[in-house]
Amino acid sequence: PAVFWMESFDELRNDRWREVEVRRRTEYAVVDLDGRRCLRAHSANGASILLSPVRFDPEAFEWLSWDWRVDRFVEGEDLRRKPGSDASARVYVYFDTRGLPWQKRSLDYVWSASQPVGTILKSAFSSNSKIIVVESGAASLGRWRTVQRNLEADYERCFGKGPLPNVIAIGIMTDTDNTGGEALAYFDDLRISRLPAPSR
Repeated sequence: PAVFWMESFDELRNDRWREVEVRRRTEYAVVDLDGRRCLRAHSANGASILLSPVRFDPEAFEWLSWDWRVDRFVEGEDLRRKPGSDASARVYVYFDTRGLPWQKRSLDYVWSASQPVGTILKSAFSSNSKIIVVESGAASLGRWRTVQRNLEADYERCFGKGPLPNVIAIGIMTDTDNTGGEALAYFDDLRISRLPAPSR
């Protein structure tokens, strides 16, 4: 198939998504917004991640796309330091590498309040997690944005060339546990496919 996996968030399915608490909880709920069903993520001094266990070969299905919207940024965000390592919107991709679940290599796609698009950082909490800033600043605050990423290219950019591990999970997160602040974001239309998604 051209499309391996899709999530349109018509409902938050318990058989597909599992919420893992990091420190207190982010509130995740399916809502109607702008004439579409989508996932609302509201965090106030807390952090939990929605994880979907999905296994595939990113050399065969190398494109990941999604829509997101940020309505409130985390105040005091500083992704380079633990006390400021929160983000209003994140999409994670986890790879089948050595170690416990939180030690596996991951790509952390972020809408940052301050870091410019294209910035790549090592997570302040794990050297195996690389942050890629794919949206930045408040110019599009309150507006839907579409992101498309090539997983193979991003993995090589962050971890170097070599065998490309299978993907084992996709994650969604809005977190404010380190800054003690508040953030609000929305997510929709996640897609894993062989080719880039058609332009809308």
